[in-house]
Amino acid sequence: MKAFRRHRDRLIRALGRGPLVDHDIDVVGRAEFGGRWGGVSLQSEWRPQRNHYYVVNSSWAPSSRGEHWVGVYVTPAGIVYVYDSFGRNVRRLLHHVGKTARLWGAEPLKSTDDDAEQRGASAVCGHLSLAWLMIVRDMGIRKAWHV
Repeated sequence: MKAFRRHRDRLIRALGRGPLVDHDIDVVGRAEFGGRWGGVSLQSEWRPQRNHYYVVNSSWAPSSRGEHWVGVYVTPAGIVYVYDSFGRNVRRLLHHVGKTARLWGAEPLKSTDDDAEQRGASAVCGHLSLAWLMIVRDMGIRKAWHV
């Protein structure tokens, strides 16, 4: 958790506490993950690749301004892990991502620890999703599972 908090705090200092737009997340993602950055998308537009990092919006409608950012990591074996900063059921939250993963041949979505790192009207879900992905990169999915 200490490493996660360090990443979170660094991102909040650099980007502010307000909600992030896809461009801001994409700039950080490209810098942090290089060729393994899968990008930012609405859940209806998400396309998985093995061993890639994503930040996906829970909204599925292209006309939507977005709702909530989540971190998604696809392992080299094709297992899809999802981090939601509010600790919710990711299969309900990201129905389209789950459907795409199943069509792709992946197992059902794997959710991380269900304790919440975000509460109330906080708008740092993009920051937290990126911080979680950095823990996956730095420490592996087994450690990141417990964030």
